Amino acid sequence: MKNSYFLFHYWKSFIIIAIILYLSFASPSTFKEVPTFKFEDKLIHLLMYGGLTGILIFDFRQYAKNNYTTFLAFILVCLLFPATLGGAVEIIQPIYFPPRSAEWLDWCSDLLGVLVGWFVMSWISPRILKRHR
Repeated sequence: MKNSYFLFHYWKSFIIIAIILYLSFASPSTFKEVPTFKFEDKLIHLLMYGGLTGILIFDFRQYAKNNYTTFLAFILVCLLFPATLGGAVEIIQPIYFPPRSAEWLDWCSDLLGVLVGWFVMSWISPRILKRHR
C-alpha cells in the first residue's frame, strides 16, 4: 500500500523522467528541424534537469506532509538522483544509442540545472504549498 501511495505522489516526476529519457536516447535526426543556436544543447540540459529537480522537490514536499522523511532522504531523492541520472545517461548514450555521445559539458549542464531547480524551488515551493493548505 505504501508503494502505491509513493507512486501516486511522484507521478509528475515519473512523467518528466520518461520525457528526459526519450529526449536523451532518441536519434538526433528526430530533432533536426528544431532551430539551433550555439550551446542550445547545454541550455536544454539545464532546463530538463532544473525542471526535474523542481518537480521532485514539489512532489517530495507533498509526500513529506503525510510521511516521516529525513533531510538525507530529501538530498538523495531531490538532488543526488537527478545528478546521478544525468551522469548515467551520458555514460549510456554512446554505448547503447550511437550516434549519441557522452560530453562532460552536458553533465555539467545537468548539474547546474539541478542547482538552479533547487534554488528556484527553495524560493517558490513554500509559497505554493502555503496556498494548498
